[in-house]
Amino acid sequence: MSRTQPREGLIALFPPDADLDSVRLSLEESGISQDQIALLTPVPLKSASATDGTSQPLWPYIITIVAGLVGIGVGVFFAAGTALLYPLMTGGKPIVSAPIVGIISYETMMLLAIVVTFITMIVRIRRARRASVDRETRIDDGKIALSVSFAEGNQEQRVKTLLEMAGAEDVRLVTHPSPIQQGMQRAHVTAAWLLICITVWGCSPDMQEQPSYRSQEAPRLHSPTGSVPRDSRAILSREARTMELEGGRAPELYRINCLPCHGEGGEGTGLVAPYLHELPANLRSPRVRALSKTELYRIITQGKDMMPSFQGELSATERMILASFVHAMEPDTTMAHEERRSHD
Repeated sequence: MSRTQPREGLIALFPPDADLDSVRLSLEESGISQDQIALLTPVPLKSASATDGTSQPLWPYIITIVAGLVGIGVGVFFAAGTALLYPLMTGGKPIVSAPIVGIISYETMMLLAIVVTFITMIVRIRRARRASVDRETRIDDGKIALSVSFAEGNQEQRVKTLLEMAGAEDVRLVTHPSPIQQGMQRAHVTAAWLLICITVWGCSPDMQEQPSYRSQEAPRLHSPTGSVPRDSRAILSREARTMELEGGRAPELYRINCLPCHGEGGEGTGLVAPYLHELPANLRSPRVRALSKTELYRIITQGKDMMPSFQGELSATERMILASFVHAMEPDTTMAHEERRSHD
Protein backbone atom coordinates (compact mmCIF):
# COMPACT_ATOMS: atom_id res chain seq x y z
CA MET A 1 0.00 0.00 0.00
CA SER A 2 2.87 2.38 0.80
CA ARG A 3 4.34 1.96 -2.69
CA THR A 4 1.28 3.55 -4.30
CA GLN A 5 1.22 6.63 -2.01
CA PRO A 6 3.12 9.80 -3.04
CA ARG A 7 6.23 10.64 -1.00
CA GLU A 8 6.10 14.03 0.68
CA GLY A 9 8.81 16.61 1.13
CA LEU A 10 9.57 20.22 2.06
CA ILE A 11 11.22 23.03 0.12
CA ALA A 12 12.68 25.92 2.11
CA LEU A 13 13.69 29.23 0.55
CA PHE A 14 16.81 30.95 1.93
CA PRO A 15 18.55 34.25 1.15
CA PRO A 16 21.71 33.99 -0.99
CA ASP A 17 24.01 34.63 2.02
CA ALA A 18 22.52 31.87 4.20
CA ASP A 19 24.83 29.40 5.97
CA LEU A 20 23.64 26.19 4.34
CA ASP A 21 26.42 24.07 5.86
CA SER A 22 24.96 24.51 9.34
CA VAL A 23 21.45 23.83 8.01
CA ARG A 24 22.59 20.56 6.45
CA LEU A 25 24.44 19.58 9.60
CA SER A 26 21.32 20.19 11.71
CA LEU A 27 19.20 18.09 9.36
CA GLU A 28 21.69 15.21 9.44
CA GLU A 29 21.78 15.31 13.24
CA SER A 30 17.98 15.01 13.26
CA GLY A 31 18.09 11.80 11.23
CA ILE A 32 17.87 13.12 7.64
CA SER A 33 20.35 11.42 5.31
CA GLN A 34 22.31 13.16 2.55
CA ASP A 35 20.27 11.36 -0.11
CA GLN A 36 17.13 13.12 1.17
CA ILE A 37 18.66 16.62 0.85
CA ALA A 38 19.05 18.53 -2.42
CA LEU A 39 20.29 22.08 -3.04
CA LEU A 40 18.66 24.26 -5.74
CA THR A 41 20.58 27.37 -6.86
CA PRO A 42 20.41 29.56 -9.99
CA VAL A 43 24.22 29.48 -10.39
CA PRO A 44 26.90 27.08 -9.12
CA LEU A 45 28.18 27.93 -5.65
CA LYS A 46 31.87 27.99 -4.78
CA SER A 47 31.20 25.81 -1.76
CA ALA A 48 28.71 23.57 -3.56
CA SER A 49 30.94 20.53 -3.28
CA ALA A 50 31.45 21.03 0.43
CA THR A 51 27.75 21.71 0.96
CA ASP A 52 26.66 18.65 -0.95
CA GLY A 53 29.21 16.49 0.77
CA THR A 54 30.42 15.17 -2.58
CA SER A 55 33.07 16.13 -5.12
CA GLN A 56 32.33 17.23 -8.65
CA PRO A 57 32.01 14.18 -10.94
CA LEU A 58 34.52 13.71 -13.72
CA TRP A 59 32.42 11.44 -15.93
CA PRO A 60 30.79 14.29 -17.95
CA TYR A 61 34.23 15.55 -19.02
CA ILE A 62 35.47 12.05 -19.78
CA ILE A 63 32.40 11.34 -21.92
CA THR A 64 32.96 14.54 -23.93
CA ILE A 65 36.64 13.71 -24.52
CA VAL A 66 35.80 10.15 -25.58
CA ALA A 67 33.10 11.45 -27.94
CA GLY A 68 35.63 13.82 -29.55
CA LEU A 69 38.12 10.98 -30.06
CA VAL A 70 35.39 8.81 -31.59
CA GLY A 71 34.48 11.72 -33.89
CA ILE A 72 38.08 11.95 -35.08
CA GLY A 73 38.09 8.23 -35.81
CA VAL A 74 34.81 8.45 -37.72
CA GLY A 75 36.07 11.37 -39.82
CA VAL A 76 39.36 9.64 -40.67
CA PHE A 77 37.54 6.39 -41.46
CA PHE A 78 35.14 7.90 -43.97
CA ALA A 79 37.41 10.57 -45.50
CA ALA A 80 40.62 8.54 -45.70
CA GLY A 81 38.66 5.40 -46.58
CA THR A 82 37.04 7.20 -49.51
CA ALA A 83 40.46 8.35 -50.72
CA LEU A 84 41.81 4.78 -50.55
CA LEU A 85 38.81 3.17 -52.24
CA TYR A 86 38.58 5.77 -55.01
CA PRO A 87 42.09 7.09 -55.76
CA LEU A 88 40.84 9.57 -58.37
CA MET A 89 42.93 12.58 -59.38
CA THR A 90 41.38 15.96 -60.14
CA GLY A 91 43.71 18.67 -61.40
CA GLY A 92 46.73 16.58 -60.47
CA LYS A 93 45.57 16.21 -56.87
CA PRO A 94 43.69 13.40 -55.10
CA ILE A 95 39.95 13.84 -54.82
CA VAL A 96 40.25 13.64 -51.00
CA SER A 97 43.57 15.17 -49.94
CA ALA A 98 45.15 15.19 -46.48
CA PRO A 99 43.85 18.69 -45.55
CA ILE A 100 40.32 17.60 -46.45
CA VAL A 101 40.70 14.55 -44.19
CA GLY A 102 41.82 16.82 -41.36
CA ILE A 103 38.91 19.23 -41.86
CA ILE A 104 36.33 16.43 -41.95
CA SER A 105 37.87 14.81 -38.86
CA TYR A 106 37.73 18.12 -36.98
CA GLU A 107 34.09 18.66 -37.95
CA THR A 108 33.02 15.15 -36.90
CA MET A 109 34.95 15.56 -33.64
CA MET A 110 33.14 18.82 -32.83
CA LEU A 111 29.78 17.41 -33.92
CA LEU A 112 29.96 14.31 -31.73
CA ALA A 113 31.46 16.22 -28.78
CA ILE A 114 28.72 18.88 -28.88
CA VAL A 115 25.88 16.39 -29.31
CA VAL A 116 27.14 14.08 -26.55
CA THR A 117 27.75 17.05 -24.23
CA PHE A 118 24.20 18.24 -24.82
CA ILE A 119 22.79 14.78 -24.09
CA THR A 120 24.96 14.53 -20.96
CA MET A 121 23.64 17.90 -19.79
CA ILE A 122 20.05 16.70 -20.25
CA VAL A 123 20.82 13.53 -18.26
CA ARG A 124 22.39 15.53 -15.41
CA ILE A 125 19.42 17.91 -15.30
CA ARG A 126 16.99 15.01 -15.14
CA ARG A 127 19.02 13.35 -12.38
CA ALA A 128 19.05 16.61 -10.41
CA ARG A 129 15.28 16.91 -10.79
CA ARG A 130 14.83 13.42 -9.38
CA ALA A 131 16.84 14.41 -6.29
CA SER A 132 14.53 17.36 -5.55
CA VAL A 133 10.93 17.09 -4.44
CA ASP A 134 9.82 19.95 -6.71
CA ARG A 135 10.94 22.84 -8.91
CA GLU A 136 11.27 26.17 -7.10
CA THR A 137 10.94 29.07 -9.56
CA ARG A 138 11.94 31.73 -7.02
CA ILE A 139 15.58 30.66 -7.18
CA ASP A 140 15.74 32.56 -10.48
CA ASP A 141 15.50 35.77 -8.40
CA GLY A 142 18.73 34.93 -6.56
CA LYS A 143 17.29 32.84 -3.74
CA ILE A 144 18.59 29.43 -2.63
CA ALA A 145 16.22 26.52 -2.09
CA LEU A 146 16.82 23.46 0.07
CA SER A 147 14.76 20.37 -0.72
CA VAL A 148 14.17 17.64 1.85
CA SER A 149 12.26 14.46 0.96
CA PHE A 150 10.66 12.35 3.67
CA ALA A 151 11.42 8.67 4.10
CA GLU A 152 8.96 8.51 7.00
CA GLY A 153 5.66 10.29 7.57
CA ASN A 154 6.58 11.66 11.04
CA GLN A 155 9.50 13.82 9.85
CA GLU A 156 7.50 16.76 8.49
CA GLN A 157 7.03 18.83 11.65
CA ARG A 158 10.56 18.24 12.95
CA VAL A 159 12.19 19.22 9.64
CA LYS A 160 9.93 22.24 9.21
CA THR A 161 10.87 23.51 12.67
CA LEU A 162 14.59 23.12 11.93
CA LEU A 163 14.31 24.98 8.62
CA GLU A 164 12.38 27.86 10.17
CA MET A 165 14.91 28.13 13.02
CA ALA A 166 17.72 28.23 10.41
CA GLY A 167 16.23 31.39 8.87
CA ALA A 168 14.13 30.03 6.00
CA GLU A 169 12.01 32.75 4.39
CA ASP A 170 9.36 30.29 3.26
CA VAL A 171 8.72 26.59 3.83
CA ARG A 172 6.14 24.74 1.76
CA LEU A 173 4.96 21.15 1.59
CA VAL A 174 5.14 19.37 -1.78
CA THR A 175 4.50 15.84 -2.96
CA HIS A 176 6.66 13.51 -4.98
CA PRO A 177 5.01 11.32 -7.67
CA SER A 178 4.69 7.70 -6.71
CA PRO A 179 6.67 5.04 -8.63
CA ILE A 180 3.47 3.97 -10.39
CA GLN A 181 2.78 7.55 -11.49
CA GLN A 182 6.36 7.97 -12.69
CA GLY A 183 6.08 4.72 -14.62
CA MET A 184 2.88 5.89 -16.28
CA GLN A 185 4.52 9.18 -17.27
CA ARG A 186 7.51 7.35 -18.77
CA ALA A 187 5.15 5.01 -20.63
CA HIS A 188 3.29 7.98 -22.12
CA VAL A 189 6.53 9.67 -23.18
CA THR A 190 7.84 6.43 -24.71
CA ALA A 191 4.59 5.89 -26.61
CA ALA A 192 4.73 9.45 -27.94
CA TRP A 193 8.31 9.00 -29.15
CA LEU A 194 7.44 5.69 -30.80
CA LEU A 195 4.54 7.36 -32.60
CA ILE A 196 6.83 10.14 -33.82
CA CYS A 197 9.48 7.65 -35.00
CA ILE A 198 6.90 5.57 -36.87
CA THR A 199 5.55 8.71 -38.54
CA VAL A 200 9.02 9.94 -39.55
CA TRP A 201 9.95 6.45 -40.79
CA GLY A 202 7.37 6.74 -43.55
CA CYS A 203 8.78 10.06 -44.78
CA SER A 204 11.46 10.25 -47.47
CA PRO A 205 12.96 13.23 -49.31
CA ASP A 206 13.48 11.07 -52.39
CA MET A 207 10.43 10.99 -54.65
CA GLN A 208 11.71 7.73 -56.16
CA GLU A 209 11.26 5.90 -52.84
CA GLN A 210 7.53 5.92 -52.24
CA PRO A 211 4.92 3.16 -51.90
CA SER A 212 3.43 3.86 -55.31
CA TYR A 213 3.40 1.64 -58.39
CA ARG A 214 6.98 1.16 -59.59
CA SER A 215 8.27 0.38 -63.05
CA GLN A 216 8.46 -3.32 -63.93
CA GLU A 217 6.45 -4.15 -60.79
CA ALA A 218 3.74 -6.78 -61.00
CA PRO A 219 0.25 -5.25 -60.83
CA ARG A 220 -1.44 -5.52 -57.46
CA LEU A 221 -4.83 -6.22 -59.06
CA HIS A 222 -4.37 -8.53 -62.05
CA SER A 223 -6.53 -8.08 -65.12
CA PRO A 224 -8.95 -10.83 -66.09
CA THR A 225 -7.48 -13.62 -68.17
CA GLY A 226 -7.59 -12.81 -71.88
CA SER A 227 -8.19 -9.07 -71.43
CA VAL A 228 -6.57 -6.60 -73.82
CA PRO A 229 -4.11 -4.11 -72.24
CA ARG A 230 -5.03 -0.42 -72.47
CA ASP A 231 -2.72 2.34 -73.71
CA SER A 232 -2.18 3.55 -70.14
CA ARG A 233 -0.01 0.47 -69.45
CA ALA A 234 2.77 2.12 -71.52
CA ILE A 235 4.08 -1.12 -73.01
CA LEU A 236 7.57 -0.84 -74.51
CA SER A 237 7.20 -2.16 -78.03
CA ARG A 238 10.06 -3.01 -80.38
CA GLU A 239 8.83 -0.42 -82.84
CA ALA A 240 8.98 2.31 -80.21
CA ARG A 241 12.49 1.32 -79.18
CA THR A 242 13.61 1.22 -82.81
CA MET A 243 12.28 4.74 -83.34
CA GLU A 244 14.12 5.91 -80.24
CA LEU A 245 17.34 4.34 -81.50
CA GLU A 246 17.02 5.89 -84.93
CA GLY A 247 16.12 9.27 -83.45
CA GLY A 248 19.48 9.63 -81.70
CA ARG A 249 18.21 9.03 -78.17
CA ALA A 250 20.40 5.98 -77.57
CA PRO A 251 23.79 7.61 -78.42
CA GLU A 252 22.93 10.54 -76.16
CA LEU A 253 22.09 8.24 -73.24
CA TYR A 254 25.29 6.26 -73.84
CA ARG A 255 27.40 9.43 -73.97
CA ILE A 256 25.98 10.74 -70.68
CA ASN A 257 25.92 7.53 -68.62
CA CYS A 258 28.38 5.04 -70.15
CA LEU A 259 31.11 6.90 -72.05
CA PRO A 260 33.20 8.06 -69.02
CA CYS A 261 34.00 4.43 -68.11
CA HIS A 262 33.45 2.35 -71.27
CA GLY A 263 34.82 4.87 -73.75
CA GLU A 264 33.39 6.18 -76.99
CA GLY A 265 33.70 2.85 -78.79
CA GLY A 266 32.72 0.69 -75.82
CA GLU A 267 36.15 -0.92 -75.40
CA GLY A 268 36.37 0.03 -71.69
CA THR A 269 38.95 2.77 -72.27
CA GLY A 270 37.11 5.79 -70.84
CA LEU A 271 38.75 8.66 -68.96
CA VAL A 272 37.79 7.21 -65.57
CA ALA A 273 38.86 3.62 -66.35
CA PRO A 274 42.58 3.94 -65.38
CA TYR A 275 41.63 5.09 -61.86
CA LEU A 276 39.32 2.16 -61.06
CA HIS A 277 40.37 -1.01 -59.26
CA GLU A 278 38.80 -3.11 -62.01
CA LEU A 279 38.71 -2.09 -65.67
CA PRO A 280 35.26 -1.67 -67.20
CA ALA A 281 34.03 -4.42 -69.48
CA ASN A 282 34.63 -4.24 -73.23
CA LEU A 283 31.08 -3.97 -74.54
CA ARG A 284 32.21 -5.28 -77.94
CA SER A 285 33.88 -8.41 -76.58
CA PRO A 286 32.38 -11.84 -77.38
CA ARG A 287 31.52 -12.33 -73.68
CA VAL A 288 29.30 -9.24 -73.64
CA ARG A 289 28.03 -9.88 -77.15
CA ALA A 290 26.71 -13.24 -75.97
CA LEU A 291 24.38 -11.55 -73.47
CA SER A 292 20.76 -11.02 -74.43
CA LYS A 293 18.94 -7.70 -74.23
CA THR A 294 17.18 -8.90 -71.09
CA GLU A 295 20.48 -9.69 -69.39
CA LEU A 296 21.94 -6.33 -70.42
CA TYR A 297 18.84 -4.58 -69.09
CA ARG A 298 19.21 -6.41 -65.77
CA ILE A 299 22.89 -5.40 -65.48
CA ILE A 300 22.08 -1.75 -66.22
CA THR A 301 19.28 -1.84 -63.66
CA GLN A 302 21.04 -3.69 -60.82
CA GLY A 303 24.72 -3.00 -61.57
CA LYS A 304 27.59 -5.47 -61.63
CA ASP A 305 31.10 -5.49 -60.12
CA MET A 306 32.33 -1.85 -60.17
CA MET A 307 29.37 -0.68 -62.23
CA PRO A 308 26.65 0.99 -60.11
CA SER A 309 22.92 0.57 -60.51
CA PHE A 310 21.19 3.03 -62.86
CA GLN A 311 17.67 2.25 -61.67
CA GLY A 312 17.40 5.59 -59.90
CA GLU A 313 18.99 7.64 -62.70
CA LEU A 314 17.27 6.17 -65.77
CA SER A 315 13.68 5.21 -66.41
CA ALA A 316 12.71 1.73 -67.57
CA THR A 317 12.41 2.99 -71.16
CA GLU A 318 15.86 4.60 -71.09
CA ARG A 319 17.44 1.45 -69.65
CA MET A 320 15.85 -0.66 -72.38
CA ILE A 321 17.11 1.79 -75.02
CA LEU A 322 20.65 1.49 -73.63
CA ALA A 323 20.42 -2.30 -73.54
CA SER A 324 19.34 -2.35 -77.20
CA PHE A 325 22.11 0.08 -78.13
CA VAL A 326 24.82 -2.03 -76.46
CA HIS A 327 23.39 -5.20 -77.97
CA ALA A 328 23.55 -3.61 -81.44
CA MET A 329 27.24 -2.64 -81.18
CA GLU A 330 29.65 -4.09 -83.72
CA PRO A 331 31.79 -6.93 -82.35
CA ASP A 332 35.49 -6.43 -81.68
CA THR A 333 37.06 -8.46 -84.49
CA THR A 334 40.56 -8.18 -83.03
CA MET A 335 39.55 -9.71 -79.70
CA ALA A 336 37.47 -12.38 -81.39
CA HIS A 337 40.43 -13.32 -83.64
CA GLU A 338 42.76 -13.57 -80.61
CA GLU A 339 40.27 -15.79 -78.78
CA ARG A 340 40.01 -18.10 -81.81
CA ARG A 341 43.81 -18.34 -81.98
CA SER A 342 44.00 -19.16 -78.27
CA HIS A 343 41.44 -21.95 -78.73
CA ASP A 344 43.39 -23.31 -81.71
